[in-house]
Amino acid sequence: MNSDETGRAQSQVAAVILAAGLGTRMKSRIPKELQPLAGRPVIDYVLRAIQPLAPLQTIVVLSPAKAGLAERLPPECEVAWQHEPLGTGHAAAQALPLLRPEVRQVVILFGDHPLLSPDTVKELVDTAVQTRALVTLLTALVDDPAGYGRLRREGGRIVGVIEAKEDDSRYDGPVEINSGISCYRRDWLEEALPQVPRSAVGEYYLTSLVAMAASASEPDPPVVSVVASPDVAHGVNDRVELAAAEAIIRRRINERLMRAGVAIVDPATTFIDDTVEIAPDARIEPFTTISGASVIGEGARIGPQAILRDARVGPESEVLASVIEESEIGARVHVGPFTHLRPGTRVADDVHIGNYVEMKNTVVGSGTHVGHVSYLGDAELGRDVNIGAGTITANYDGRDKHRTVIGDSAFIGVDTMLRAPVTVGPGARTGAGAVVLRDVAPGETVAGVPARPLPRRTQDAGER
Repeated sequence: MNSDETGRAQSQVAAVILAAGLGTRMKSRIPKELQPLAGRPVIDYVLRAIQPLAPLQTIVVLSPAKAGLAERLPPECEVAWQHEPLGTGHAAAQALPLLRPEVRQVVILFGDHPLLSPDTVKELVDTAVQTRALVTLLTALVDDPAGYGRLRREGGRIVGVIEAKEDDSRYDGPVEINSGISCYRRDWLEEALPQVPRSAVGEYYLTSLVAMAASASEPDPPVVSVVASPDVAHGVNDRVELAAAEAIIRRRINERLMRAGVAIVDPATTFIDDTVEIAPDARIEPFTTISGASVIGEGARIGPQAILRDARVGPESEVLASVIEESEIGARVHVGPFTHLRPGTRVADDVHIGNYVEMKNTVVGSGTHVGHVSYLGDAELGRDVNIGAGTITANYDGRDKHRTVIGDSAFIGVDTMLRAPVTVGPGARTGAGAVVLRDVAPGETVAGVPARPLPRRTQDAGER
């Protein structure tokens, strides 16, 4: 095959993902392919592994009992339905009628194998194209073959796959196992798959194709293998296997980030989702969890003991032992310890938020200082505002939420309670323990319960 033919064959691939199994061992109402794994559903890792192939088609084989999974697939995925659970060979056969005429190679994967890498899938297909093999297997060398099928060779040639329950051999060294992931020449697959024999338990196994191909009279090697890391064979069938896969993926995430310039002090106690973006020179301290669509800026310091979900943290900011949810923090901001920023909070640059502060749906202007022990809900703070300890915006009247607006350079005294809706004008001040029920004019000082304006001479004396 010349280079032009090779290039065309590499671009004429269909990916068939088998995901019809009910996954009852997971003990969950959620299909195993949709179980969360480091921030993504399990099947997303499989779909990502085939992206470099740019397949002409992606066909997912499902059981009608998993119709909900079909609704969660990307729009480019086609669905083939396996109405009876008759084995992997039968499942693959359901995809054949959907294949486009121009497809020349069919790569078959499993929706519950999230540890497959794009490079490995590409090597599998490249080998299939270059060797013109009828069947190309993705295999791995392991010390303990456990429940995996083992490759059977004669004179070095692959002649079949022995199922674990049929193999009583004793092994002194590594064993080559079949991962189940494989690639087939489309013309041969369409002829061979309907001829797969039914097993003793009434199912049709995809592995039967290996022996069928080995017996074919072909000028090229009928069956070849690509040896990959044992991780590729790791399927997720129960919670134990899911946790094992998550440990591997999280290790990969941390290693990728560290190689990109992120300082992770203790990877063993740091949990970062695959969906998170972290800039170089950020520092992640121990016992920190960063999840969702979080983005961490250059030089930021997160942790120790921080929890961030869908959070954006600007350059050179610090989040110490605090919880940040669906919130945005600007540059050079200090948060914590023991602070909680709840959804909808937006903090501008050069802000200090100290101990035991809670904010919800609140906007904070640049240079503002919120020292400690305060609740600011549904509030809007201007620039250079000082919030004294114990300040509360009472935003809920028992039926509706209301906003509090505090203008630039306002000074809110300790233990101030602001009953929303209320506005404190720019440069205004509240005395310690004030209960503010009405708007405060710009530059005005109020104090008392309820808060009332102080006479101007009292304000002047206080300023002196």
